[in-house]
Amino acid sequence: MLILLPVATGVHAWLFCRENLPVLTQEALVRLKAAGVRNPVVEIRFFDIAVTGEAPDPAAREKALASIRSLGPLRLLPAAERVHVLASLTAQLDGSRLRLSGWFPEGDEVRNVQSLLADLRPDLVIDAADLRTAAVVRWQEGIKPPLTASSALLKPIIDTLRVPAELHISARADAIVLSGMLPDTKLKGELVAALAEVAGARVVDPAALKASPHVLTAAFAKPELLAAFVRSFFSVPPPRSFDIQSDGIPHLKGVATRQMESAWLALLRPVTGAAKVDAQFTLVPSLYHFPEYQIQSRLMPETIDSLREALRGFVINFDAGSAQIPPVEQTKLATLAPTLLAAGPALGLVIGAHPDPAGPDSLEKHIGKARADAVLSFLVEQGVPAADISAVVFDPVPAGSPSAPASPRSVELIIK
Repeated sequence: MLILLPVATGVHAWLFCRENLPVLTQEALVRLKAAGVRNPVVEIRFFDIAVTGEAPDPAAREKALASIRSLGPLRLLPAAERVHVLASLTAQLDGSRLRLSGWFPEGDEVRNVQSLLADLRPDLVIDAADLRTAAVVRWQEGIKPPLTASSALLKPIIDTLRVPAELHISARADAIVLSGMLPDTKLKGELVAALAEVAGARVVDPAALKASPHVLTAAFAKPELLAAFVRSFFSVPPPRSFDIQSDGIPHLKGVATRQMESAWLALLRPVTGAAKVDAQFTLVPSLYHFPEYQIQSRLMPETIDSLREALRGFVINFDAGSAQIPPVEQTKLATLAPTLLAAGPALGLVIGAHPDPAGPDSLEKHIGKARADAVLSFLVEQGVPAADISAVVFDPVPAGSPSAPASPRSVELIIK
């Protein structure tokens, strides 16, 4: 009997291994898969079991291990609990909020990822409330902290978050507001600085303009060239706006003269290349005709009001092809002269001739200047001081436009 006892024990162990271990192994695999474990591996040596695999989260891992522990008569030792949770990261964009979820190993990588994404997309709120950490989580093979934009976990998310460049600038009487997304912080700085040069008393508000290297490159994002246009376009009175997106088509709105329009288009050409410009301008004869133009004269306000009323609708009409002031118009000027003389040497006056938009440009400029000079000479003969009086030719305005003069062969007097 003593001799047969070891033999019987060996036979029993052999039968257990042959008959029961395959069944227990299969049952363990089924339980691991049911708990969500990927790539499960089960090893059984007599009554000791070791399990390996990847659980989707710590809760699934604990569920899987609890299920294995209940599988009698096997014993799961702590060193044999080789089910891990691999680090994971998903993102959902909800308006301006980017919600992150997943699992990281314990450490500072959650804050690192938040900071990285905030730098790349400063226009978004990064919500990491559902991105949690646990000791049982480990990094995937080939991934080491700190994570970067090229890391396998982050790159798919970052690629979907790339946004096209766009720029919007709107000028009001009290502020110049910038918004959009630019690929270069240097460009943003140059635009803000250019606008600050011409803003005067207006506030330059760049709070809604973001700059990030994560923004897709754009042909219009040329710092010095774009800043030169912006400086010129917003140096004149508001309201006006400039908008451009990744298609490269600039949209301009505001009040302008023909000369200003030509200058702005010339400044835009090296910025946008051959892109067609959508210019929606209200054309006026001069800067002094802008609705928001602020009079620069040093006269007292009550004197200015009196002069503006006297000059309202006052024009000197000329015969076609002539720069001679007709007798009737001379009488009108002689009647106005005492009012201008009473204003004193502080009077700032512009004598502007309206050219005929249908005539040859060079000829109209020549005769227009001669008409303005003739009016200036007549007023000087009447005793009006010429120290701060300018004789100019206004830009032509198409007939029928709201700001077109009643007669293109006329001279208008405006307080500077």
